[in-house]
Amino acid sequence: MAINVLGLNFGHDGSACVVKDGKLVAALATERLTRFKKERGVTKRTIKYVLDKANMKFDDIDVISVNNYFWDRGLEGEELFDKTKEDFSITNDNGIEFSEQEWRQLAQNSAMVAQGMYNFSVGDQTKRCFFLDHHFSHCAYAYFMSPYKDAICLSVDFADNVGANHSAYYFDDKNTIFRPLRRGGDFTIGSYYGQICDYLGFWPSLTDAGKVMALAAYGTPFEDYKDFSWPSVVQMGDVFHGDMYLHTISRAGIKNFPDNRVFYPQLKGEGGKAAAEWLDKDDWDSKQSQDIAATAQAVLEEGIHNMVEKLAKTGGNLSKNLCLAGGTILNCVSNGKILNSNLFDNVFVAPAAGDDGLCIGGAVFLSNQLKKNKKDEVEQSVSKKKIHSVKEVFEGGKKYSGDEILTAIKDSGLPYERLESKEIVDKVADYIIEGKIVGWFEGGSEVGPRALGHRSILADARNPNNKGILNDKVKHREEFRPFAPVVPLENAEEWFQLNGQASPFMLYSVLCNRPEEILSGVHIDATARVQTLTKEDNGRLYSLVKAFDKKTGIPIIINTSFNDKGEPIVESPKDAIACFSKTGIDILVLENYLIEKKTV
Repeated sequence: MAINVLGLNFGHDGSACVVKDGKLVAALATERLTRFKKERGVTKRTIKYVLDKANMKFDDIDVISVNNYFWDRGLEGEELFDKTKEDFSITNDNGIEFSEQEWRQLAQNSAMVAQGMYNFSVGDQTKRCFFLDHHFSHCAYAYFMSPYKDAICLSVDFADNVGANHSAYYFDDKNTIFRPLRRGGDFTIGSYYGQICDYLGFWPSLTDAGKVMALAAYGTPFEDYKDFSWPSVVQMGDVFHGDMYLHTISRAGIKNFPDNRVFYPQLKGEGGKAAAEWLDKDDWDSKQSQDIAATAQAVLEEGIHNMVEKLAKTGGNLSKNLCLAGGTILNCVSNGKILNSNLFDNVFVAPAAGDDGLCIGGAVFLSNQLKKNKKDEVEQSVSKKKIHSVKEVFEGGKKYSGDEILTAIKDSGLPYERLESKEIVDKVADYIIEGKIVGWFEGGSEVGPRALGHRSILADARNPNNKGILNDKVKHREEFRPFAPVVPLENAEEWFQLNGQASPFMLYSVLCNRPEEILSGVHIDATARVQTLTKEDNGRLYSLVKAFDKKTGIPIIINTSFNDKGEPIVESPKDAIACFSKTGIDILVLENYLIEKKTV
């Protein structure tokens, strides 16, 4: 018998999910409910949300996967997420509380991917649980969400808190195996990139590392950046002992090395302080800042490429498919380079590549490895890998009913009209052509940090002013940051260099073939973080882009996340209305309800 698994991640990007019979039926990051970006830990409210979405009760869960139960600590060693406030506890069968020392035994044992079973309690309710390894969960998430029957999976992250910053595993459905290929602390590219982000003044890097990627296109890498990229930098005799950070800032002419490298703890409001020597983020347009950003991006791309190349050369006989995960893999420019490198025949990156995907990786792995017997007991059993639709992979949240939406609108006092879907599509296409900015809310919220058409802000990519309008009046963010285009899959190759592959999760940045026609949809270097659409997976958004194409001859519009600066993506109709009301969004679509902001 198949089992129901509740997945929980207790570190930053705290999250919960439910996997039923191998299928992901619900997933949500805690931040979507608390409205605090990158929120740590899991709350009872998060658990209730995913159980409600899955139409389950806590009693229906057979086993729980747990990631990062002991993880983030402050400067004084205190845990940054207090589990006791939520009445959570984990004990062994003798009732003894699970200790951090026991957790570290798992984290430091490269041969072990899961540890258990233990007893997970929420108040007086208890279920059996396993602890899952951090990097393995990243790899398992990417593999089990992929369409492949075998793959080499690489996880690259800041760190797993016990010294490992990357792992590689080989998965094979046919032989029902997973094997560790590589694991270690010698590939520090994630922490390096975060340190550079903080040095440039964009702290904390946990929330703002993407700014380095955007700014990099404006600068020029230092000529010798390959000399201090992995693996060259870890060779014997390196003057800075493999420290890419010191290499970078010394080449920028910096002589006063900061003692403090990172903003820690890593989120605002937790006591972290910026170093006095760090640069001012408002000086982003200086050559120094731009060249440091460009160098950091080049070092990251070179290092990731070299690691993937090593895996292809030494393990390429195992599989021609590559899966990527880990917070560092949210760097879509690097992903685009790997996509077009031809080191592997196929490349897959799942939408929650960061730590919010850990709960899914742990849960799908346990679902694959366990079953219930006739006595309703959980036991080991290897099942066949399930096939997942694109929509299943990216839609984790619940769909709000018409009554819930209507109540939120009426509470706001805003005027509205209700239209049929075809009317919505036609009218919104016209609004976008007229230059309006549209908030687009439908279906369940997306898994991961990218808005994929369910919680999106839409605009005309042809209008060269829209990049400035979106950055200044809607997102309230730095003017150098780009926006992503969406395009029907059948039109993608004409416009973007995707090497024949789809990009449904907006995680590859590639060259645009006709950038002059969509100036607000491409970056300064003519690249774009493109999302491809199909009617099957994207429904009404696909129809909207097709309608826009019919009216303009351009099958592309801008899609950016539905949120203001520093906020998580909106989750509820109430969140959407609040964001609409305080920003420069002109039109709000909530399923079949349309609200137009009246100008005075």
